[in-house]
Amino acid sequence: MASDAAIDRVKSELNRAFEKTRADLERIEILAAGLAVFNTPIPSYEPRFQHLRCWTVKATELTSD
Repeated sequence: MASDAAIDRVKSELNRAFEKTRADLERIEILAAGLAVFNTPIPSYEPRFQHLRCWTVKATELTSD
């Protein structure tokens, strides 16, 4: 009987260790995916803002100068 209790305790500890390891691996996967996303360069982007006023005839485009 004592050996059955010891075996059950060892099984319980092993299951707990595997669950903790699984949770840690999932966290590592999420962090690695985030790092991969933030490690890529930002795609080139040039905003084109056009400001139109109803009472003027011409449109003005702001430049990045």
